Amino acid sequence: MKFFKIFIKFPLFLTAFTPLIISWSTIFPFVLGKTVFYRSVIEIALILFLIYLLLNLKAFKHLNFIKNPLIISLALFFISLVVSVVLADNSYRAFWGDLERGEGLFGMLHALVFMFIATIIFEKKDWLNYFKISLIVGFIVIFYAILQYFGIRNFPFALIPEARPISYIGNAAFLATHMFFLMMFAAVVFFKTYKPINFKFKLSYWRHFSLLIIILSALTVFITGTRGAILGLGAGIFALLAYFSIYGRRKSVRITASIKLNLQKLAIGLILMMFIFSGAFWFTRDNQVWQKVPGLNRLAKTAAFDINDASTQFRLMTWKLSWKAFKEKPFFGWGPENYIIAYEKYYDPDYALYGESWLDRAHNKVIDVVVMQGIFGLVVYLGIFGAVFYLLFRKTNEIRDKDGGNAAAGGVNFLPLFIAAGLIGYFVQNLFVFDQIVSYGAFFVILGFIISNTSINFDSAPIYADKKSAVAKFFFSIIALIIIIAAGYSLYFYNLVPYIQARLFKASSGVSHNAYEVAAALKRAMYPYNFAQYNIRSTGIDVAYLDQFFYNNSYVSNPKFKSLGDLLIEAMDEIVRREPFDVRVFIREVEMLNGITKVIDDESAKPLYQKAEKLMREAVKRAPTRQEVYYHLAFNLAGQKRYEESFEAAKYAISLNPKVARANFHLALMMAIAGKNKEAAEILDEAVNLLDPRFDTLMGGDRNSVLLIYNLAGRKEKLAEFIIKSLNKEINFVFERQYYEEAVRYFALRKDAENFIKVAAYLKQFDDLKDDMEVLIDLAEKGNWGIINSL
Repeated sequence: MKFFKIFIKFPLFLTAFTPLIISWSTIFPFVLGKTVFYRSVIEIALILFLIYLLLNLKAFKHLNFIKNPLIISLALFFISLVVSVVLADNSYRAFWGDLERGEGLFGMLHALVFMFIATIIFEKKDWLNYFKISLIVGFIVIFYAILQYFGIRNFPFALIPEARPISYIGNAAFLATHMFFLMMFAAVVFFKTYKPINFKFKLSYWRHFSLLIIILSALTVFITGTRGAILGLGAGIFALLAYFSIYGRRKSVRITASIKLNLQKLAIGLILMMFIFSGAFWFTRDNQVWQKVPGLNRLAKTAAFDINDASTQFRLMTWKLSWKAFKEKPFFGWGPENYIIAYEKYYDPDYALYGESWLDRAHNKVIDVVVMQGIFGLVVYLGIFGAVFYLLFRKTNEIRDKDGGNAAAGGVNFLPLFIAAGLIGYFVQNLFVFDQIVSYGAFFVILGFIISNTSINFDSAPIYADKKSAVAKFFFSIIALIIIIAAGYSLYFYNLVPYIQARLFKASSGVSHNAYEVAAALKRAMYPYNFAQYNIRSTGIDVAYLDQFFYNNSYVSNPKFKSLGDLLIEAMDEIVRREPFDVRVFIREVEMLNGITKVIDDESAKPLYQKAEKLMREAVKRAPTRQEVYYHLAFNLAGQKRYEESFEAAKYAISLNPKVARANFHLALMMAIAGKNKEAAEILDEAVNLLDPRFDTLMGGDRNSVLLIYNLAGRKEKLAEFIIKSLNKEINFVFERQYYEEAVRYFALRKDAENFIKVAAYLKQFDDLKDDMEVLIDLAEKGNWGIINSL
């Protein structure tokens, strides 16, 4: 049976490799692969664990769970999750989660199962080995983050260089979060591999390596430029120093045979240095010197009251929105994965000043919990941390190691302090971000380790010893068999099948130019319907089919492709029927319908317009203050030639926030569609005045439409102005070729040689214009405008 336990431990150890998993062949490559891998190996471990218990029940002792406050807190937290799932508007999504985050109750249960099995199966050496594996994996993650930061590509498996490295985690903020857990894992390895330090400082290999990981992890936090993580790191260090400044009076660290430092004095000195540095940084944050320091460069730009700091403003607006959502459902919240529903209902029109955004998280873990699980969920979530700190600092049950964990550094047990500091840093940085598959997994690893080293007690009596226990054994066996079957079913239908579907859907757009072959591939990817279909269909359609198919007249107008278009619309229809909660689904289907209406006659388009209008009316109900839904409604009404209603919808979008350039632009667009070109250009002037200089708050199609409206109104000077701004990189966008050709003609009439040559030089890149542009440039340089304008 000892050999069988090795088989149980093996998949548990495999979870340590989760941060390295990337699935390039699917959507969400940095998340989906990790989620499927993590869940699969845990389900395998659960099956093996239950088989082990069924074969060896006498070896399974009673666990004294009830006396551990951390276990009680976790139990209450999951009860809160279950209640919130049941009461959620979208209970299906609340339970299953999605592919983008890998959470939901279903995902969280996997982390709990890992913790439960590891707590029972792992011995002290197993925990240590798990952390050692995690440090090796962490070193790889850090190494590739550094390569990204320095722009190094010519190395095996190197990733695309990023100013804010993401490594194999896939997001700079999530990478920084993982560093806190690496530092905690390294602290365990450092103190659990203790050997008395001699005066020559001959430390073990693992102690060297763990110290290196702590240093590199802290540096990685800075190179990610994640401001919340930097604050969290500072909070963790401050908490550690504060503890020693209060309780370190009689404690000291021996550096050499003759040098010994008092911890209290050392801590107080370091705290003073932190305050001095923080004050100097704050008062000189505008100095250019800070822009050369990774991490501090972004921290220096943080300004809670500066409307130009979009990241900070987004968070402040989101937290205000979340408060309104909490007040509506204060006790058990909106449900896991249902934040988007609250976000739509209480959307702040000021968001549109910074561009279109869709938030399914508050970017603050505490606020996420209180919105999605209510006050009960928040209390038990905070209770988990309270229980952890109670266990770490309880003198009678400190994490100890007979090999010297308590003997290090003059009798001070540093390990609980370092874990506590790491958790404080993690908690603080989570006030600016949210959890995901890697951080959840690591968090439950730490919780399992703390439980294993505090108050888990094994009774000497076997699980059954009399007739009553025999009955209990029978029922336990039945339950275990049911769970084994369920885990096996999940392994195939809720891990392998979604993964295959995600691969098929991503690959379907490049399968063939044959519509029937593409449709066949899509059907295999879209059925059976499961929790993954929301992300697979929505993201796949966004990435491939909207631009490639529905906005491409050569496809949409071709009868051979009708069945393919119908299939994609049917895919959105099914999501709307099953989960009519996310407004983005309505918008995607409306955009697909719009693509079809462009190429069919008015009579055939009428039912499609009506269907799209119905969808957008429902979207307006769900997101009554979001300008974007009114843009689509206005466009739909204009397509039906109901121009006055279209104007009213566009004007209402403006009334939500008159400073939003895109709202003014859409009113101008509706005017242009109605043939009121002069009025459209005048309104557009107002929109342009509101735009940021680089046009970043407009979509690509919108930017081209700006020039279209000016061109229809005969305002060639404005068209030419924007073309020159584009060529001078003042606008971060390349317009459609026809507008550069219009600009060439405009500058030719004005005999503006400099700008004429600049635009003509750009048009030389097109093979069919190259020779002509070379001739025109030569004529312009010689001032032969008569010849140019006669051509």
